[in-house]
Amino acid sequence: MTFAFCPRDGTALVLTAIDGRDRPACPRCGFADFMHVQIGANAIVERAGSALLIRLSYGPREGRWALPGGLVESDETPEEAAVRETEEETGLRVELDGLVATYMRPAPERGAGWAPIMIVTFRAHVVGGELRIAPEEVLEAAWFPRDGIPPLDELAWPSTVHGLDAWKAFERARP
Repeated sequence: MTFAFCPRDGTALVLTAIDGRDRPACPRCGFADFMHVQIGANAIVERAGSALLIRLSYGPREGRWALPGGLVESDETPEEAAVRETEEETGLRVELDGLVATYMRPAPERGAGWAPIMIVTFRAHVVGGELRIAPEEVLEAAWFPRDGIPPLDELAWPSTVHGLDAWKAFERARP
């Protein structure tokens, strides 16, 4: 989605060459509409060498496995969103242990009307709560060992695959 009018002064935007691309820009104040990227945050919640996955209960990916996570709200960081979304979807309170991976889906991959999205995936561990699902989003939740992750066609998103691949490749430093 691009702006048609300047959000600063209401002037109609015109295509202007900026940084090698034609971008909608305001001829009055210089505002330029650069790409808008949605940001999502996932958590790979670890327990005894296994990761927690949720089976989605909605949308075109219903029935497929995903990492707990969702979109980052405008008043929170990706870290805060990963913690919030994990608790909302699984009932578990987690602390993050570090960044595992990032994944970018450019808009042209899905066609017109789709925003690009950047998914940030963190490792996490449980610090409280009880495993319970949010039925409006999740059919079930289950722990999967590194060598027992569901097959590719049962995973919901490319970002899920990318995050789990990075997690499986991660090895703690040995003393």
